[in-house]
Amino acid sequence: MLFVTQMPTEAQDKMLYAALHLFTTKGFKDTSVLEIVELARVSKTTFYQSYSSKEELLVSLFKQLAEEIIEEVKNAVLQEQKITEKAYAGIRRYMELCVTRSTVAKLLLVESVGVSQVVEKVRREAHRRFAELFYQTVQSEIPALISEEEAHIISQAMVGAINEVVVQNLFESDEDAHLERLARLLNRIVVGAYVNLSQ
Repeated sequence: MLFVTQMPTEAQDKMLYAALHLFTTKGFKDTSVLEIVELARVSKTTFYQSYSSKEELLVSLFKQLAEEIIEEVKNAVLQEQKITEKAYAGIRRYMELCVTRSTVAKLLLVESVGVSQVVEKVRREAHRRFAELFYQTVQSEIPALISEEEAHIISQAMVGAINEVVVQNLFESDEDAHLERLARLLNRIVVGAYVNLSQ
């Protein structure tokens, strides 16, 4: 769904695509189920056979997009041999996606905040999975003095920090985003956080 540019053929995918388009152009609150089914060219019956509400559709869309982004980041990490470049490659790919698919990133990071408890749960799960990917990426290089619990907490903090940098520097700033510089700086912070805790 992250890279789909034309209306899909399957009804389920059509609804996800229509929802993504409408949620990112009009906003979740200002989009009606009727608008979704009209854009998707499916019936209301088809919609309600799959989803009980617009919120449930957002949850499904959120899960799908988060899965695709995590896969993109994981692939970028796996292509690097050096551990110091792995974290950087993952951060850079994530930030690239936030720039090239900025409406999607804004939906996931900003506009979905506070929609409901269910959406918040899905968002926390996505953040937990990103943190786990961070942890797995650096696990072999974590000094023995750092406990597993501490390493997980650092990973969680890094996800929060990266998302905040994305929001403030890529979404809210009028300045040209210096993706490379931001990704390198965040990588230094990540590496430094693990190293400093062991001293």
